[in-house]
Amino acid sequence: MERHYADFKGAVKAGDVPAATAVRALIEQNMPRVVELSVPTTTWWGAFVESFIIIVREGFEAILVIGAVVAFLIKTGNRRRLRDIWMGSLAGLGASAVLAFVLRTVLRAVPASQDVIEGATLLVAVVVLFSVSYWLLSKVEGAKWQQFIREKVSTALEEGGGFALAFVAFLAVFREGAETALFYQALFSRSGDVVVPVSIGLVAGFASLSVIFILFYRFGVRIPLRPFFAVTSGLLYYMAFVFAGKGIKELQEGNAVSMTLIPQFPTVDALGVYPTVETLVAQGVLIALLLFALWRTLAPSWPADVPVETAAAGESEPIPPEVAARLAELQATARRLQERVESLEAATHVDPVTGKRVD
Repeated sequence: MERHYADFKGAVKAGDVPAATAVRALIEQNMPRVVELSVPTTTWWGAFVESFIIIVREGFEAILVIGAVVAFLIKTGNRRRLRDIWMGSLAGLGASAVLAFVLRTVLRAVPASQDVIEGATLLVAVVVLFSVSYWLLSKVEGAKWQQFIREKVSTALEEGGGFALAFVAFLAVFREGAETALFYQALFSRSGDVVVPVSIGLVAGFASLSVIFILFYRFGVRIPLRPFFAVTSGLLYYMAFVFAGKGIKELQEGNAVSMTLIPQFPTVDALGVYPTVETLVAQGVLIALLLFALWRTLAPSWPADVPVETAAAGESEPIPPEVAARLAELQATARRLQERVESLEAATHVDPVTGKRVD
């Protein structure tokens, strides 16, 4: 519509009456649709739930990472290093707050269309949401998660001691804080009166995190990692899907992306689905990426059909050297045990008739 207005102004300035009349007819024809799309469709509860999910998921992951690091340090006898973890975590929180303030200030001062800024922010959030969703999906097995923690902490202990551990904690918290700042910038930039529900969702999320923190550290409550990673990964992908559609829509309203309308196609704002080719293509790409991520993550764990071949008579496959060495070691151990049993039997003989010991 904004492009039609620009064309209309250009035609008027050029004195091209037929062109101006044609563009005016297009504007009047599309005006009911514009009014319909201009009505804010984000509900109060929808904004609240999205805000609550973001802060709880991001904060809970930070708590989970720091908790796993602390548990590993205690288990390996490095309790004295816990202070470094807490210092790094506090530094990460402070840096996250500074980043949120800078991000908000800079985006307000950028001399560009507000629609373009909002759309770009949403699309950046899509990339981060999808990458985090894929990362969580790849850690859905508890063994992979424990291996990830062990590798990070062991490397920090070997390379730099206290500073390296503090830096691991800082990165864990700052990463979640940076993502949170970006996501909330995307939420606050959306149309409609979302400030109140988003703010209440943020406060409610912090309160929930406080309860989770107490349960996790004070009472030792164990978190089922597989359901947690699977559910939160799905929620993040849903938000990425919605943000992809809304981000392209904002760019279209700012004349940064073309708009190809699809007649009679429904609008589903809760899913970020709009009747334009560009928004649907973006979401289609996201669906394809999800399918690829699922295949790459889950395919190795699926049972594969192993062909069974019958070896010909007198033929056998060569045994790998490491397997042969292990077999030889086991055979030697078995021989020693057998010799020990025989020596004990020889030293102590029991008469089978009387049942008495015969030396």
